[in-house]
Amino acid sequence: MADTPRIRAQLLALLADNATGQISAQDFRDFLVTVMAEEFVNPEDFWAYPLASKISTDKSGRGTILHSQTVGSDCSFMNCMFLNASNVWMRADASTSTLNGLLAIALNSYTSGASDADMLRKGILYHSAYSATWSGYIGKPIWLASGAPGSISITKTTNSTRLLGYLIGTSDGSTVTASGKWFFDPDWSVAGT
Repeated sequence: MADTPRIRAQLLALLADNATGQISAQDFRDFLVTVMAEEFVNPEDFWAYPLASKISTDKSGRGTILHSQTVGSDCSFMNCMFLNASNVWMRADASTSTLNGLLAIALNSYTSGASDADMLRKGILYHSAYSATWSGYIGKPIWLASGAPGSISITKTTNSTRLLGYLIGTSDGSTVTASGKWFFDPDWSVAGT
């Protein structure tokens, strides 16, 4: 029988009081494939983040993700977003200090008002379009850019005081080549002009 991810209500029904011992080995396997991503052992915990070599889907991110978030401005995949006082995600801009609070990366394109947005708070992002642009820059920091809200840059400008993460390669071993992958782990300082 194939292992099948199930919704929360289905899992809770499986794990009722179980006074009669009716949880099967298959039920348990379904539980595991529902709650654990195959790319890494402990998804979204503090000790084990996804490996760059295991992320092959273009325009994707793995790590600590906030689901069902509301956005207040149109955004695209890999736009850097900040959480405003109304708990709405807006595109961040390094030239405006009020837009530099809690940061995340949009994991898809969303229109203003969408309430189903996924925001990556910490983890690895992959966008193949950046592979050539970032070639030769492995380990270089990624900054919140100014001028174009939501944009990122490998070039630090006067207003680019928010460090967002750093570029990584395609492998976790000895053979590392340039890729469109980077590790997002923003600093917490509020800075700008």
